[in-house]
Amino acid sequence: MKAKDERVDTASMLINIVVPLAKRADKFRHFMHNFREVCVRQDGRIYLTVVYFGKDQMSEVKGILENTSREINFKNFTLIQLNEEFSRGRGLDVGARAWKGGNILLFFCDVDIYFTAEFLDSCRLNAQPGKKVFYPVLFSQYNPSLIYGHHDNIPPIEQQLVIKKDTGFWRDFGFGMTCQYRSDFINIGGFDLDIKGWGGEDVHLYRKYLHSNLLVVRSPSRGLFHLWHEKRCADELPPDQYKMCMQSKAMNEASHGQLGMLFFRHEIEAHLRKQKHHGAGKKT
Repeated sequence: MKAKDERVDTASMLINIVVPLAKRADKFRHFMHNFREVCVRQDGRIYLTVVYFGKDQMSEVKGILENTSREINFKNFTLIQLNEEFSRGRGLDVGARAWKGGNILLFFCDVDIYFTAEFLDSCRLNAQPGKKVFYPVLFSQYNPSLIYGHHDNIPPIEQQLVIKKDTGFWRDFGFGMTCQYRSDFINIGGFDLDIKGWGGEDVHLYRKYLHSNLLVVRSPSRGLFHLWHEKRCADELPPDQYKMCMQSKAMNEASHGQLGMLFFRHEIEAHLRKQKHHGAGKKT
């Protein structure tokens, strides 16, 4: 009977969504549109922690949160400002530790992630304090302007979220989005805060869990999407991080076949011209 009660508690657990952010106010506005619909109107058992780096666009982000709070009477959020250089691991670590109300289920999330209410349920079902952490495999969207051609042909975002080989790929090498209990995160030592800038901190944490006594649940999630955005790889990154960033940039643009067609487009166009010329010659 006790085990059954624990399952009920886990299934109805409040989720604290922790989002690290610097600038990108427009992306945050889109994120909050999805948050409002899924987390507030559909789920209703969500807390939001935004950890903001720097002062640029801070007032816009604060305004978006305050407007959401006022319009739909949502007060379950915290905005933390850090006047330092952006570090994803540092932001998530600060956000996780800022919660003071006992144990809670954390969902580490980026501002360019789109998720459904079904995903939030799977987040609760696949994480259990002291027993298991959830590392979903998300579906990463390709560059819509390459998939759909001209900008005028790009459908609304909700219609773009189709799982097909030409629209995106399963990001089976990504470990950034994860659901785990705060107690497990604290006990395992959190992120390696020596890692600065882009990439690496999530893999390090994942490996720590793999070597722990906890079960790591790893499976594709049909309700978790990475929305395409242009990726910039900073010059100041060390060579290994820069290479990793550029590989990710290439994979995010389009499928192998689509990139191949772009790479060989001059040959394809030349072939079409020859065919057209050859056809015109036959008619005369």
